[in-house]
Amino acid sequence: MNNNSTEIQKMWQIIGTNNESVFELRAIWPPAISPSKPPLIEHFRAIEFSSVDACKKAIESEALRLNDTGYNIYIVMNPIKPTLVGSAVTDEDILFREVLLIDIDRVSTSKQPATDIEIEEANQLAETVMSYLAELGWPEPIRVMSGNGHHLYYVIPEIENNLESKQCVRTLLKNLAARFDNATVKIDTSVFNASRVTKVVGTIARKGNESEGRPYRMAHVL
Repeated sequence: MNNNSTEIQKMWQIIGTNNESVFELRAIWPPAISPSKPPLIEHFRAIEFSSVDACKKAIESEALRLNDTGYNIYIVMNPIKPTLVGSAVTDEDILFREVLLIDIDRVSTSKQPATDIEIEEANQLAETVMSYLAELGWPEPIRVMSGNGHHLYYVIPEIENNLESKQCVRTLLKNLAARFDNATVKIDTSVFNASRVTKVVGTIARKGNESEGRPYRMAHVL
């Protein structure tokens, strides 16, 4: 499957942008693939481009280029402070929270790509969680097949980036996991940090070596 230059543009449904936006792209080499390559971190500042759209195009181009060389590609999903200095973004570098991620993946720790059956099981759990939250008044999420599981992205009103919001997100994920995890798929309770990176849609997710029934897949919006 080839990278999709149209699909990657849908990333901006999840990632907010403005004239002062700072973006962090991370390229991580799949650990099971030899020879190993070091991780790469790149920052893009909207003010250094002719427009926000030009900045977005540069990010898309670089993400696809690095993915073509074999890297898995991620982006920090919450807004980064324009005053960012240093290499990798930390929680203290996040302006506020505006995206909540519910990441559904296999219970198995297999270092191979998921099967179609495992992907469908994750999809079914995503449907269940989405319906449950809708009954509580939550809005429709942006749904993504992440390559080996399913993501639900809830774009939320600006929430202050502090210990209280961190604990709130952590508690929510733990409660959802306790209610909905099963023997085959689960909710990842570790994605509560404000500086969380997430898979770039339109890129190929590589986990271990692909094989019959376990292919690499492109992350895409559903």
